[in-house]
Amino acid sequence: MTPDQKLDILIVDDEPLARSRIKSLCNRMANINRIDMASGGREALDMISQNCPEIMLLDIDMPDLSGMEVAKQCQQLAAAPEIIFTTAHDRYAVEAFRFEATDYLLKPVKEELLREAVGRVLQKRQIADTGVQPAGDHRLWVQDGDSAVQIGSADIEWIEADRDYMRLCLPDRSYLVHEAMQSLLERLPAGLFVRIHRSAAVNRGFVRDIRRKGRRKYLVMQDGTELTIGPSYVKAAMAALAN
Repeated sequence: MTPDQKLDILIVDDEPLARSRIKSLCNRMANINRIDMASGGREALDMISQNCPEIMLLDIDMPDLSGMEVAKQCQQLAAAPEIIFTTAHDRYAVEAFRFEATDYLLKPVKEELLREAVGRVLQKRQIADTGVQPAGDHRLWVQDGDSAVQIGSADIEWIEADRDYMRLCLPDRSYLVHEAMQSLLERLPAGLFVRIHRSAAVNRGFVRDIRRKGRRKYLVMQDGTELTIGPSYVKAAMAALAN
């Protein structure tokens, strides 16, 4: 899919006024082709199977079938739409995170945020078609207390193991994700991170210096943090950082 191609959208909401408002926002976007609307979860699933929309703007509180149940059933589909949750409540954010939603927008939905979310879907489709994924544009959902937020992978300075979790260290704070190091690195843009230890990987863009003290080799990050390079990782890490 090229940037000038257009997307079909399905708006799912049991409130007519909410459907109408979101549709008016979508009508202002040049990259939107067809807009369908469903008043409930079951109707939405029928329309997905018939029309195969690329995006579903999905409410959560609906009487017949909740948005979470719709998202769960979509996971079983071969051609599932990208989901952008639209809801009046923030309490479902963590659960939405588990469905790898493109975004979680609170009502009343702001046009700017909706445009950004649709833009991410366009970018994701383009990456799927071309196989090229810009590191600076790749984003991850992470938990932040009772909510979920998206962070840019290029903003992560380094990753370190923290018991059963991986700690993603950013300039201003850190986040924990419950995932093995290798599987996490496989989800990140190729070449952005360098594994320097069984329990650590660094973003090459934040490495300030490579030093040796006795038999120990270590990296100095931009903020002054020192990270030891494991003996079995020295050769591969030095070669990767040199490139």
